Amino acid sequence: MNEDIIEQIARENEAKTEVVEEKKMTTWLIFSIAKKKYAVRSSDVLEIIRDVAVYKLPFMPAYIEGVLNRRGDPFTVINPCALIGEEDSKAPDEPLFLIFKRNDDQLSLHISDILFFTDIEEGDLNIIPGNNEEGFFLGTLVYGGDEIPALNTNAFELLIRKDLGSA
Repeated sequence: MNEDIIEQIARENEAKTEVVEEKKMTTWLIFSIAKKKYAVRSSDVLEIIRDVAVYKLPFMPAYIEGVLNRRGDPFTVINPCALIGEEDSKAPDEPLFLIFKRNDDQLSLHISDILFFTDIEEGDLNIIPGNNEEGFFLGTLVYGGDEIPALNTNAFELLIRKDLGSA
């Protein structure tokens, strides 16, 4: 009799057990460039630094502002306005840079402002169909009614290598 009761409880528990899918989330950094919002995976960002001098380099493409010194290491500073067609009407009082986490290169992106971090389900990134690894945008994220372009950080390195002949 006890075995019958145990079997009945086990069947009821199996019927009540719901499979809950764990949603894979990705943390994104939302920032602005010339008053427009953009996003990068927070895992692609090593550090955010402010008010650092940029040293100009001669004979570089217009999108390379120069290099900055981060703890003795030079980082190439990319001006995304020159690449994505935005014009920054006024330079920020304190220059702000995203230092990218890279294994093989040292890149930074000159931005206007940090807005916020947010967790978004992996499937909520609207991928651009037919996009290749050289495209500056992975797709878009929808947050708070805004459609925010997500940048492809690898595209900046590929462009530099191509333009400087080291591809």
